[in-house]
Amino acid sequence: MSFFDDVVGKLFGKQPPKGAYLHEVLERSEKELSIYEHWLHSESRSELIREVERGYYLKKQGIVSSIDVHILDSKYANGFAISYTELIGKENFQNIFDYLKDKVQENGYKIAQADRRILVKDSHEETIEKWYLKPISEELESKVVNQRFGNVLIEKIDVDRKPSYVKFMANVYQDRQYTEAEPFQDLLDKVFEL
Repeated sequence: MSFFDDVVGKLFGKQPPKGAYLHEVLERSEKELSIYEHWLHSESRSELIREVERGYYLKKQGIVSSIDVHILDSKYANGFAISYTELIGKENFQNIFDYLKDKVQENGYKIAQADRRILVKDSHEETIEKWYLKPISEELESKVVNQRFGNVLIEKIDVDRKPSYVKFMANVYQDRQYTEAEPFQDLLDKVFEL
């Protein structure tokens, strides 16, 4: 740090440099886990999952529902994003993010990465929570690895500490070392299953 930066820091307080970030392992507190566990057994969970599913299928038809769902569709990556609204609520938004992770894990996946990054941009602060899941390795007789639905990325983005969206993506491998990916629709059916 230069002498000038040191003096400015002492006068005006330390300011993180533009582009500065914090990177940490994503872990839930006991309180968050307790809230989530209670939510799992509540009617609000069922209602929210049904509304997200409804929003997804309406969006596929070009219709916007009360919960704005965005379709992400390409040859090698498929998924959806849910925009935050007050109808969902901040606590439910985090819960659905964790719920999506749990549903993927129930279907032969393990967490490969769990982290939180806080980025300071020119005009705002961005917090990205991420669950990155990979299929539990299963080598078939033909020495080909079963990729199931591909790798799954689930992110929750907050802008200026306010929820913005949750993204759910399945990315498939196009390589002879892996089986052909199972249809994304089958993964959706499992995720939306109550």
